Amino acid sequence: MLKIQNRLKKRKEFAYIYRKSERFHTANITLYKIASKYPNPKIGFSVNNKVGKAVVRNKVKRRLREIVKEFLPSISKCNLIFVVKPSIIELDFEQMKSEVKQILTKGKILDE
Repeated sequence: MLKIQNRLKKRKEFAYIYRKSERFHTANITLYKIASKYPNPKIGFSVNNKVGKAVVRNKVKRRLREIVKEFLPSISKCNLIFVVKPSIIELDFEQMKSEVKQILTKGKILDE
């Protein structure tokens, strides 16, 4: 689980980011990024009903949270939303991790 200071939770925050942000795409993930005034990055996950039933959606979110937790120290000061496409259920953990790294690098979010 991500720490409370790193979570996007409110609908208003999600709506603002969807409206104002830059978008980056890979085959299975769309990333919305916007600059933040807070020192910690805030991250949200959106997994649609098309991905699968609740068990599958929760599994995808748990995996994404663990992957993002690894990259968290090197993520720059911004707010992010990961939107998942239904084809992500075919990926295993390592493939998902490489795709997240790819999209974070594409969006110039990692401070390496």
